[in-house]
Amino acid sequence: MSIAKTSTPTAPQELELASNRYRMIMAAKFTVNSFARQWSQCHLVANFLARYVSANEGDPERHALLLSTFVNELLEVVFRNHAEEGEIDVIFRKRGRHVILQMTMPVADRHRIFYRMAVKMVNQPDLKTWFRARLEEPAEGEDTMLGLLELVAVYKCTFTLAEPAHSNRLSLFLELPEVDEMGEV
Repeated sequence: MSIAKTSTPTAPQELELASNRYRMIMAAKFTVNSFARQWSQCHLVANFLARYVSANEGDPERHALLLSTFVNELLEVVFRNHAEEGEIDVIFRKRGRHVILQMTMPVADRHRIFYRMAVKMVNQPDLKTWFRARLEEPAEGEDTMLGLLELVAVYKCTFTLAEPAHSNRLSLFLELPEVDEMGEV
């Protein structure tokens, strides 16, 4: 029996993001405090961002519905794993037919460890089988990242992390597949 070797995708670098390969769609910024205080409005924020980003797609309603789900899942993860103060930046870019969602937020060390673990988990071999098993019996500490894992295991998103040196911030990158490329459970 051989073990499949996987490679961990790397996050786009700032210089690469500024290139003409990536087209800016929209950006939003909000403070951690207002984000936490208005948590009950999360689904409305996700819907607004998704509808705006999806406006020029071939099937904007379907695209917005799926994108809203993705944005909401990522916002939930960020809500549970962010520092006490600072700003959260949300940037949507497009490369070819793929939308790339970047969320940059302040983090404490425990959050940084959480996000590193999430990247490690989503880049393991046979993620879909592993994910199905975890839905029934999540290991301790993994239940808070199941929504994020679903985006990768089921919908074939690519999840990467960028950690600038000597910074209390990190960036999550979620590259969304074309609507027709998405898998099934």
